[in-house]
Amino acid sequence: MKAAGLMLVAVILGLLATQGSYALWNTAAGAGMGTVTAADFRVTLTSATSGTVTDMTLPNGTSASLSLSTTPAGTLVPGRPVYAGVQLGNVTNAGGDFVLRAAVASSPTATDGGSGLAGYLTVKSVAAASVAQCSDSSLYTSVLPADLPSTTIAKGAAGVFCFQASLDAATPASLSGTTAGISIPLSVTQL
Repeated sequence: MKAAGLMLVAVILGLLATQGSYALWNTAAGAGMGTVTAADFRVTLTSATSGTVTDMTLPNGTSASLSLSTTPAGTLVPGRPVYAGVQLGNVTNAGGDFVLRAAVASSPTATDGGSGLAGYLTVKSVAAASVAQCSDSSLYTSVLPADLPSTTIAKGAAGVFCFQASLDAATPASLSGTTAGISIPLSVTQL
C-alpha cells in the first residue's frame, strides 16, 4: 500500500511539474513599439567662387545644376585660361562609415548657340585637396581634356573638382564677345 501511495504521489507530482512547464512555454512578454529612422544620404555642391550651395539631388528627385562663375578670373581670352571649382560634401546622417566615390562622369560638353565658339574651347578637370588650388595652373599641366578625375569622400568630409577653361590661340577675332556654356556632369557612388 505504501508503494501504491508513493506511486500516486509521484504521478501527481509529475503531472503538476509538466503542467507548470507547459504554462511557462506559453508565457508572452510584451515589447514596446520601436522607432525606425531613415538616413538622409545627402551630397552638397558648393561653387568655389560664389559660395552657392545646393544639394546634388533636389527634393523632387532630379539632379541639381550648379552654375560655376569665373568672375574673379575675368574674361576668357586666348592664352589666358580661367578657373572654377566645385566642392562636394558628404553630409549624410547615416550611421557608421559612409564613404562616397565622386567622379567627373563624362568629358565636358560646350554649347554656343551656333556661334562656333565651342569648337575652340578646351576644358580640363582635376581632383584637388582644396578649392584654393583651382587657380594654380601647374595643377593642370599633365592633365588631358579627356581625363575624368575621381575622389573618395568620407562621411562628414568634402572633395574638390577644379576646372580650367581655355581658348585656342587660333580663335577668330570675330568670335570676340560671344558666349558658350560648358556642362560637366558629376556622379557619386556609395562605396
